[in-house]
Amino acid sequence: MSSQVYVKGSDIYDAAVAGAKRGYNRSTDDSSAYADALNKCLQKLLSSCSREQRRRVLKGTGGTWKTAVLPLSLAMIHKHIGGIPCEEHARVYLSTDPFNVFDIPIVHWDRFVEKNKYLKVA
Repeated sequence: MSSQVYVKGSDIYDAAVAGAKRGYNRSTDDSSAYADALNKCLQKLLSSCSREQRRRVLKGTGGTWKTAVLPLSLAMIHKHIGGIPCEEHARVYLSTDPFNVFDIPIVHWDRFVEKNKYLKVA
């Protein structure tokens, strides 16, 4: 199983919200926290780009995290919420901020991995 995938920001957001609705993310159910984290990820990635790369990314994404393809990493797969057994789900983090973890349904992670099999990274 891949430990890092590249995913459209809106898909990461939807997975994070789905995890929060299932009670996986006990630290917050405020969906604006996920939007803020995704925006910070895009800004951090843009800060490391050359002027030309930044221009291309901004043109291709409209400058929004929703359409940007962002790096998402798997921390672990587990089956508990606060020590109580539950369905299997994935603990993930945006690769630009490894200390900000959140849990998503395993079906989302599996879908991200499957899509990445066909992604051409230059």
